[in-house]
Amino acid sequence: KPKGILNIFGQRGHHWEETFWQLLCRTFGAKVNSDAFENLAQIIPFKLLARHKNNLLQLEALLLGGAHLLPHSPSDDYSSLLIREFHFLQSKYNLQPIHFPVHFLRMRPQNFPTIRLAQLGALIHQTEHLFSKILQAKEVNNVIQALNVTASHYWNEHYRPGEASTPAPKKLGTQMIGNIIINCVIPTLFAYGLYHRNEAPKEKAVAWLQQMGPETNTITKGFTNISIANTTAFDSQALIELKNEYCHHRRCLDCAVGNALLKQWNKQD
Repeated sequence: KPKGILNIFGQRGHHWEETFWQLLCRTFGAKVNSDAFENLAQIIPFKLLARHKNNLLQLEALLLGGAHLLPHSPSDDYSSLLIREFHFLQSKYNLQPIHFPVHFLRMRPQNFPTIRLAQLGALIHQTEHLFSKILQAKEVNNVIQALNVTASHYWNEHYRPGEASTPAPKKLGTQMIGNIIINCVIPTLFAYGLYHRNEAPKEKAVAWLQQMGPETNTITKGFTNISIANTTAFDSQALIELKNEYCHHRRCLDCAVGNALLKQWNKQD
């Protein structure tokens, strides 16, 4: 929600790139590792990563090392390099790795936190001042293109450092890009407009939400089962909000959908 984003904005020294970085990390962590990834953004600020944006190895070392995801005993040269770089940078910046556990269980390998952090490193490496680019973007497709990244070559044959796997490029998928735009890009853009009392970013955020495909989950499926339309991300976000703010609290009489359904059932009776 915009209010929560503005709270983060205050905590991050009124710096929009740092605010966006924290929300971006949380989104990359998905539901399972959101807290851990958000904590990672807090211990490794965007301004630190920006100093090393031209060195992808160092970016990966900072992110994986900060998340406790580097092996204790390296089994290949690249893992050794990652560990060496992290220890150097950890000492240089006095970094303390996160205290949240990072989970792999019941997760597809392409969604492993190691792969997400490698993709995050690639995104930082390939873009500069990402939130500024979002503010300047005319179309949501510009943002989709900016997020269209693939992890470095090493990860073609690895899902974890030092553990070889069947070759496959680790590209950020369409669904994940959609999640990032819906749950990170658009809310931050709207909060930015709210803070600056500028309608243009808010209007762009709403327009982009209407242009994105809908989210499909247990909440939206519940609404479509009772013939409530879910055709865009704007619809799905509204339905999720209804469920969380009205259905969960049994506020049916305060809800237009709830009222309509109650009237329909009363007529049947």
